[in-house]
Parts: sequence; structure tokens; C-alpha cells
Amino acid sequence: MTKHWRIILPGAFLAVSLGLLTMFNASKPRIMVLQSMGSNAPWASEVDAGIRSELLRNRLPVSVEWHYMGDELQQESESVAVASARRAVARFDPDILIAVDDEANAQIASSFTGLQRPRVVFVSIDEPPARYRYDGQLNVAGIAEILPLAAVREALPEAKDGNPRRISAVGMDSATGRAEMAQVRGGDWGPHRLVAAELVPNFEQLKNFVEARRTDTDILLVLSYAGLEMPTSNAAVPVDAGIAAWIEANAVPLPIGLHVAYVADGGGLGFAPSPRDFGERAMAMAIDWVDPSNGSVPPIMAISEHFDVAIRESKLRARGVSMPSIYIETARLGGRYFP
Repeated sequence: MTKHWRIILPGAFLAVSLGLLTMFNASKPRIMVLQSMGSNAPWASEVDAGIRSELLRNRLPVSVEWHYMGDELQQESESVAVASARRAVARFDPDILIAVDDEANAQIASSFTGLQRPRVVFVSIDEPPARYRYDGQLNVAGIAEILPLAAVREALPEAKDGNPRRISAVGMDSATGRAEMAQVRGGDWGPHRLVAAELVPNFEQLKNFVEARRTDTDILLVLSYAGLEMPTSNAAVPVDAGIAAWIEANAVPLPIGLHVAYVADGGGLGFAPSPRDFGERAMAMAIDWVDPSNGSVPPIMAISEHFDVAIRESKLRARGVSMPSIYIETARLGGRYFP
């Protein structure tokens, strides 16, 4: 072999290999995960953990990309964050768009109903699918978020003295908050009573609501509050942790969080849907949908019956509350027990 060919052949082999690799990557099904929250939000992080867990079990080559609307909402207006998300979806051109939480579905994913591409897997929406025109659409499937209100109701006698309790609920006025509040207002609380429920646009109104519940409420349900503005002079304290800390320090009724972040932020007790289970189910559904060997179409709506229990023992002890061991062990097993 001449010196000339010894130079050409390795280069040609490298070019062909790169070409084949490019073709292989281009042919892989593309799945995009669109998160309503920021990349550091506890809920989004745990949904992502479930997604990655399912990807580790997967044997079908897929290309996955993430976009976090909440990261830009911290710096920009809502319209800028929405426009950026739309550009990200258009650039990646996914076969499947996994849209997490109500904001991503309301502002982005719902615009693709009835189209051949992308197909939409909605995750953790509190609103019914019809709210986003998903019902009857062949390119839409997903998993609804059902708050574990029955589990909360069953725990209430244990959390206090066994008598029917007076319940109030507060959350942020957002797409997620409004959908969560609709579930709370429509829930079966018997023999307990829902006496007050309010969505607030800012921290000052949250304070006013909590302080007004000193005498008419035994249990304060805390819905989603991520993104609620809170004036603080301590930049080292995250806003969400500051909100949970204020509620725990100032609420006379026992606060119970209905979102995974509440106890992690410093709260004492929480019951919430399992974000990791949502992530696993959503990615499994997306992979099944793009697998050419699988001709089935996912159901329009699956329901995750799993929920997490979170406990911060020191906060409950300060209120004289003792939870049964089954709740404590459940929190321990889920990694949501704090001394």
C-alpha cells in the first residue's frame, strides 16, 4: 500500500464512521421533557429522577432533551419564558413532548392537540384533560395529578384528638394552584369541614389569610407556592424555604403541605403525589409510544395512586403532635423523614 493510500484510508474510514453515527443519532426517536418549574425545584428534580430511572431500564435508543420554563421565569417575564420554550420545542422537533405540570400544558403542549407531531404526554396536571382540549385527541396521553386528599383525611384524627377538624386551604394563584384548589374544594372531607379556602397572588395576602385562621381552623392545607414573591432581607434564605418557615412559625392551626417541597423547605408534615412515580410512568409511556415494535396507543389518562409522606419530627414535636409509626416509617423509606 502506498504512502498516499495509508493517509487517505484512515480519513475515509473516520468520515464514514462519523456519517453513520450522525445518521444513527438523527434516526433515534426524540423525546423532550418540558418542565414548568426551574431545574432546581424539588418537584422538577424528582420527576427528572424518575425519568432517568426509567431511561436506565430502557433498551430502545432515544434522544432526550430537557427545558425548564421556571429557570427563565426567575429572570424574565412569563411571555419571554413561554416564547423561549416554544423556540426550544421547535428547534429539537421532538417525536414526544412530555409536558410537566399545568403551566407547561396550558401554555405550550395544548397548542399541539390534533397534530401528528409532536405527540404529547401530559404529566401532573391537576386540571381535567378537557381543560386543555386533550380529550378525544389521538396524539395525547398522560398521567393526571390527584392530590392524596383521602390520605390526609384519614390522618387528621391521628394528627389531633380524633374529633372532626375544621380545615382551611391556601395556595398561590397560578394554573397549578387553581387546579389544586378545585380538587380541595370538591373533595369529600366528611366528617371534617372545609371552612375557608383562598388563592393568593403574593406573600402579604398569604400572611393575612393564615393570621385570619387563628380561631376558626384546626388544619391548614398548604398548596403549591413555588414562585410566590416574598420580600426578605436575607438573600441566603431561599424564598420557598422562607415561606414554609414563616407558616410553621406563625400558623396556629397545624399546617399540612400538599406538595413535596413543603417539608423539605422546613415544614412539619406533608402528603403529596409522588413525583418520581410520575417521571417513571411518563417516560415509560413515551418510550412505548415511539417503539416501532409496539403498536399500541397509551390511554388518554392514567392515574398514579402513589403518594409520599414527609415528616419533620422537630416541628411536629413543638406542636405536641405525634404521628403513628406507620407514617414515620413510610417517610423514612421514602427519604422524607427529617429529625
